[in-house]
Amino acid sequence: MDKMEPLKSKDKRSGIRIPLLSEKVAYFSSGREFAADITDITNEGLFLKTEDLLAPKTAVLLRLNLPGDLGSLQVNAEVVRVKWAVTRKKGQDQLGMGVRFVDVSPNIKKILDAYVVYLRNKQIITVSKRIIEEFFGSDGGPKRVI
Repeated sequence: MDKMEPLKSKDKRSGIRIPLLSEKVAYFSSGREFAADITDITNEGLFLKTEDLLAPKTAVLLRLNLPGDLGSLQVNAEVVRVKWAVTRKKGQDQLGMGVRFVDVSPNIKKILDAYVVYLRNKQIITVSKRIIEEFFGSDGGPKRVI
């Protein structure tokens, strides 16, 4: 398996971050299973919104649910950043941890890249639909402004 090179400090978070609204993931560490929301994702890793925090450099196994009936993908990762305190940013809790994918084979990398593109497109469609509904209303007709 190819090992992904560690990010240099200037390359930190170099991938395009895709904010997500409702993606879930299971992760495993020390024989325990946890569940979390993914708040954003890149080709290099993701941020887990969770209260079940792990120490930096902790190895985790992620189980990502692929679209449709494609099943799930298991990816090794490592905790690289932990948000220990809750802050309020735009009304959302930000407690959680950033994880970086590690020991990713070329085939798994291709699947991860396609998964990130899928999530980006899904997010664009979801946001566009909300904007259209806000402007035109849920019945498809324009909203009346008095």
